[in-house]
Amino acid sequence: MKDLRIVARVTEREKNQIAALSKRCGLSQTDYIRQRALDYEPGTALPDNFFALFEKLDALTEKPFSPEVNAAALALMSDMEKLIAPGKETQWPPQASGR
Repeated sequence: MKDLRIVARVTEREKNQIAALSKRCGLSQTDYIRQRALDYEPGTALPDNFFALFEKLDALTEKPFSPEVNAAALALMSDMEKLIAPGKETQWPPQASGR
């Protein structure tokens, strides 16, 4: 049972940073601070539009291979990467064949 409290003083900048980081991980500020204090590094929660893009990519896999499908898949992969790792873009090589 969690019935003990720890109080810490932080600057406004630190509080804002904790709020932003906890939100990115999909955690409350309390859970985020607890996990970090216990040497656990929480992962970021993927945004909803990531899953929408993933569903579109999955739908493309059902279509016969063509240069158009390949280009659409590469564009979706690029969009997904921008959501996951902003500022780090990979040049995805075009697929040579559908096999």
